[in-house]
Amino acid sequence: MKLFCPYLLTAALHNGAVLLCFELGLADGFTLLSRRGREDEFTVLAEDEPGPVIDDRPNLDPSGPESRHYRAILRYSSGDLCRFSNEVELTVP
Repeated sequence: MKLFCPYLLTAALHNGAVLLCFELGLADGFTLLSRRGREDEFTVLAEDEPGPVIDDRPNLDPSGPESRHYRAILRYSSGDLCRFSNEVELTVP
């Protein structure tokens, strides 16, 4: 069973990087995904790291700002239940 949880993930700019905070709740692990700039698909940014997670990667095109999207998948030990977070978007200058 897959559930959507609308407020699991938040993101904010902090000292030029993106600070990502999440609610793990009763989950046993998580996968944090990101899509930046003109990328078509989400890729893994972090897995099972203590939060918050900092995305300090440089912009794909250093000449201007970049839109970034993030979402998380929380996993439970039962293996049959995952929670998908909300998707957050912000612009990195």
